[in-house]
This record gives sequence, structure tokens and C-alpha cells, in this order.
Amino acid sequence: MITLGILIVAMVILIITASIMKYNDQKSAEAALVDKYQSSQSIVSENIKPFKLDLPLEAGEEVLSVSSNDRGMLVSIGKEGRIQKILLIGYSGKILGTININ
Repeated sequence: MITLGILIVAMVILIITASIMKYNDQKSAEAALVDKYQSSQSIVSENIKPFKLDLPLEAGEEVLSVSSNDRGMLVSIGKEGRIQKILLIGYSGKILGTININ
């Protein structure tokens, strides 16, 4: 009977220890994931530097919309609410691509 009691107490201690170790491993993995996310966000923000860009517009053209993504900004240009071309402008201020819409 005493042996059975000792085995029960040992198993309870083993289960508690295993639970604590698993919890600590999970928290370490979460911390590593947070650090990775924060470091990747700071790298992206460090690469973005102020720039100046003059977009020459033809008579009657206007900027209809601007949106951004991880590669740069998409600028839609057109007349009377109709898009005529879309520019992909990098965060360096260089025009990376132009899509002309006929």
C-alpha cells in the first residue's frame, strides 16, 4: 500500500513537471515569434527613406487613387474618373513600372 501511494505521488509530480516544461516551451516559442515579427517590421521601416517625386500629368489628368504595399505605391492616373495608367513607385522614389490602359 505504501508503495502504491509513493507511485501515485511520483506520477502526480511527473505530470506537473511535464506540464510546466511544456508551458515554458510554448512561451519561449511565442516570444521567438514576436521577436521575429518585430525585427522584420523594423527592417522594412528602416529601408523606407523620404523621397520626392514629381509626376508629370497631361492636361485634364488627375491622380484618382493611391495605395501602398510592401514593394511600393500604386498610383492610378486618369481623366474624368476613368483610369488611364497605373504606376508602381518604389519607396526609393523610382517608378518601377507603368501600366497603360487604353
